[in-house]
Amino acid sequence: MKKIVLTALYFFMLSFTSASAAELHFFGGAGLRQPVDRLVEDFQQKTGHRVMVDYDGGGRLLARITASGQGDLFMPGSLFYVEKLQAQGKVRSWRPVVAHTPVIAVNKSQAVRIARFEDLARPGARLALGDPRAMALGKTAMTILERSVLKDKILANVVVYGATVKQLALYVAEGNVDASIVGRSDAFQFRDRVNMIPIPEVYFESETVAVAVLTTARDLKAATALQEFLSSPQAIRVFESFGFLPLK
Repeated sequence: MKKIVLTALYFFMLSFTSASAAELHFFGGAGLRQPVDRLVEDFQQKTGHRVMVDYDGGGRLLARITASGQGDLFMPGSLFYVEKLQAQGKVRSWRPVVAHTPVIAVNKSQAVRIARFEDLARPGARLALGDPRAMALGKTAMTILERSVLKDKILANVVVYGATVKQLALYVAEGNVDASIVGRSDAFQFRDRVNMIPIPEVYFESETVAVAVLTTARDLKAATALQEFLSSPQAIRVFESFGFLPLK
């Protein structure tokens, strides 16, 4: 009898867990993948919820959300895309997380030739930039160039435009290009092969990484729990361990 009762209790608890567990569709910026992967795994283990993560450039994710009318959370590399979606009435709430700071990533073999921002305009330099229509850092890079007097000379050295910041960082790390403007966290990942050169602050303002709950969220309680988890002090420390900086 005791065995029958315990078996019945086990199946009751199993069915309760399955019924209460949610499946969330999360749209995340490609440049956030490493810390988000770690945090999502932790969240799933702690809550039993399942999180399906779709990574891409912020602009492409925005287009996907708008076209599909689906999704639970959105976390691009720039608050700009959250605000665009909010203007469409598709954001229920958002929370700031960390700063997405641009730097110049330079392949170590080119360290002598490219040691400061102005060196991006050197004749013969091979550069990669992000597509400003597809990704947050592409938009930021164009803003930086617009504010400098070297825009035309730097653009003349661009040999490829990438759709995600991960592509740009890999191009530099593998020596396919000499340098690129990427997120600090992306250059940080390849610090054994890439130097990080600061960009003069007069040319840019750091982007804010924020996590938004969408109005199309199917399980608001679970979606809000993930939003709170990703913006918690513990999560911010994880982001910092991957090279992100705290918000000022």
